[in-house]
Amino acid sequence: VATHDYSRFGRECLESVVHRHRACDCEPWRAKKSPSSRHRESIGCSEQSLRSALSSRNNNKRKPNPSVPTMTTLSVVQYNVLAEALSNPVMCPDAGFSSMPPEHMSWAHRGRLVIQKIKDANADLVCLQEVDHYYDSVEPALREVGYLGIYREDEWSPCRGKSDGTLKDGVAIFYKRDTLELVGVHAPCTPREEKAPVEFGKDAGKTLMARFRVFGSDPEVTSGSRHATHVSATEQVIVCTSHFSSAKTTAGASRRVTQAATLMKELEAFRKFSCDDGDDAAPPVAIIFAGDLNATPDEVAIDGIKKMFVSTYETFLGHEPNFTTWKKRTGAFKPGEAKMTIDYIFVSNECETVDVAALPGVEEIGHKALPCPEYPSDHLMLRAVVKLPERG
Repeated sequence: VATHDYSRFGRECLESVVHRHRACDCEPWRAKKSPSSRHRESIGCSEQSLRSALSSRNNNKRKPNPSVPTMTTLSVVQYNVLAEALSNPVMCPDAGFSSMPPEHMSWAHRGRLVIQKIKDANADLVCLQEVDHYYDSVEPALREVGYLGIYREDEWSPCRGKSDGTLKDGVAIFYKRDTLELVGVHAPCTPREEKAPVEFGKDAGKTLMARFRVFGSDPEVTSGSRHATHVSATEQVIVCTSHFSSAKTTAGASRRVTQAATLMKELEAFRKFSCDDGDDAAPPVAIIFAGDLNATPDEVAIDGIKKMFVSTYETFLGHEPNFTTWKKRTGAFKPGEAKMTIDYIFVSNECETVDVAALPGVEEIGHKALPCPEYPSDHLMLRAVVKLPERG
């Protein structure tokens, strides 16, 4: 296997993304589009979101304090919201969902239920997949209740063909602006030159990762080899969300192994580059990794991930959930019943799982399966509370 300079690759991607975020403030990406900017919205934030983040950052003046809290607890949600272009029979007649009336599969109806469910979860961090209404629906709605978001649109999104090019899905990370401060972003292997690259290091799935500072009551003064002494928040954490290949075939499982291996390398490189302050004695920065990995717990891809990360649900319950997706579909597009566990919230070994949300059973969902009014996606929402490692 060829070797790769992941640190250099991560640095170049990060610098590119930071440059785009800065450009957003004075020249919104969505104002004008040209052929040369076709990938500029692959990682996005609305102009209003970015201005809110900058305003919050400027107004939140902190005073140095050598006191450092010994622990920080964060809640995180994992949710595949089910793209409208892949489920609404008007756009995708072969989608085959019959658990809700056809008119209720529109995002105008189902989207309101999805967004309300996210609001009700009231998590510090929200990781989403299959978001094809980021700018016009999800981001504005969550901004109203105190969240800021970052978004990576899939340049090979299957939603394009189902919606005459009007919709593209992607992954997103939302965070409470009064709890967390965004300080770094990385979208590995973006853009992909082909839809399904087979070479190792070319495909990490649809992935977005970010580094955050966690606000606390007693900020600390830190310094390092690559920067001057400065006042920072008391803790930092890396958050990653991913959406892996969905093919339930031997080739699909093999691709997920490659995606997982590439992602693990990218995550480690991102952590080393963005969080290394030159103090070898400091504990590693915690990582929270949540996503729809389309892989059951017995797949090689999940086994590989669990060599580096701990599953919050498995840790707390002693086993993974019985299922995180359940659907019954008719028609030409993936017909039949699918009921399995493919969604996860992982944390690095330094973290402690404090709690996980109970998931509904078959009786609560009903015989028609998902989505339904109470659970408006074909995936269940996962929620975990994790404690970051002590740093004092």
